[in-house]
Amino acid sequence: MWLLEAILYLVILLFILFQVMTYSIRWHDEARLRGEERSIWECSPRLLLSVLAEMACYALMLLLLGADLIIFLVRAVLGRFGFAPGSRGQRPPAPPAGRPVVLLHGLGMRGLTVWPLALRLRWEGRTAHIFTYWPPGRTVEDFARQLHGFLEGLRRERGCEDFDVVAHSLGGLVARCCIRMYEGDHRIRRLVTLGTPHGGSELWRFSMYGPGRQLRPGGELLRALDETGLPAGVEAWAIASDFDEMIIPNANARWEAPGVTNIAVENLGHARMIFSGKVYGHIREALS
Repeated sequence: MWLLEAILYLVILLFILFQVMTYSIRWHDEARLRGEERSIWECSPRLLLSVLAEMACYALMLLLLGADLIIFLVRAVLGRFGFAPGSRGQRPPAPPAGRPVVLLHGLGMRGLTVWPLALRLRWEGRTAHIFTYWPPGRTVEDFARQLHGFLEGLRRERGCEDFDVVAHSLGGLVARCCIRMYEGDHRIRRLVTLGTPHGGSELWRFSMYGPGRQLRPGGELLRALDETGLPAGVEAWAIASDFDEMIIPNANARWEAPGVTNIAVENLGHARMIFSGKVYGHIREALS
């Protein structure tokens, strides 16, 4: 028992240190751009409350991630002994309720972390599917192939021809890469990105982690996506926050391309965008 408690405390400590580090880098970057000296503590109470709210949202996301991993492991064990539930192909087709929405999570997460968005969409009568790209160490191109296979599976099993995609963080680049790799056959008609590093992030400048290396500003993947642009028949929105600690500078969450609508929100951290009613209002308007 003491070992589990020690691991829990270590995870909490690392989580707090990570938040302090990312916001310190973010503050330093903002101060450098404005030509002023400012520490992370020299800010208004409102911004400090935003930091605390962001930490709470990350804690909730970690709980959802843990639950998703437990479900994943249980299904894997049951499947090994022949007790897994039937495949998706054995389910009856779902009745159409407008164009289906596919939700994508961020880097290092799993599908259950975007479950709050799925709940809101389903509450309003939309058909929402959650897609998990896995394992986390693969490249964005690998994840794009997985996404295309998932969409093709839905097309065959549910009779869906086109999809709307709402993607958080890295998921936005996965969707863009899918559109680029399968132009004319990607089946994505609307794409809404939340806190996606379209221009990369300085936070990943020295990353040695698989997809993290592809998030370096000016990287090969980002240049290729920008050169391709948005194909005809696809609408896109990029929702960016001025308080996103994972995208440095924050302006890199904007998607500067013809046909893309950029939407700015204030005082919302990276994880909090998933839970924000303000952000969901923009999503609903884009998909209406």
